[in-house]
Amino acid sequence: MTSALRILDAVSLLLFRLACLLVAAIVLIVLYDVLSRNLGLPTVIWAVNSVEYAMLHITFLCLPWLVLTRGHVCVEVLLTYMPAGLRHYWQAGLQILSAAICLYLTYHTGKSLIRVLASGSYEVRSFDAPMWALYLTMPLGFGLGGLQFLAFFARGESFFGAPPESHAGM
Repeated sequence: MTSALRILDAVSLLLFRLACLLVAAIVLIVLYDVLSRNLGLPTVIWAVNSVEYAMLHITFLCLPWLVLTRGHVCVEVLLTYMPAGLRHYWQAGLQILSAAICLYLTYHTGKSLIRVLASGSYEVRSFDAPMWALYLTMPLGFGLGGLQFLAFFARGESFFGAPPESHAGM
């Protein structure tokens, strides 16, 4: 089981690093777009659409890594005042619910990906983009994110990290 977890973590890290490269590309595209407009250089018509697509993909490429590193948003006020025994079951239930939501969205975004692959449809804007390219990272991110939520059970951890009382009031 530990080798499967290591592979899951390695793939999550790889996708996160890919998302970081997309962030760097966005910075360079926006920088060139702004400079070219102000210096009277030729502008690129694909800049805005490329940044929009990259931001979409960044969201889903980061998801598994954010779950693994507990970078997601969580409000722990209720957990702080909950008895330890109840807190354990509450956390387990939330982990299962989070995984179920991710896997549910994996299924539906996967269906959409297969549908646009079969239809061969394109999004026509400043440049033509195949619709499958827009949907590609959605089932990947949701699926690996759901697996990361379930992996906390295999690791014997909670996705809340430290016990809530250790940082209550911060």
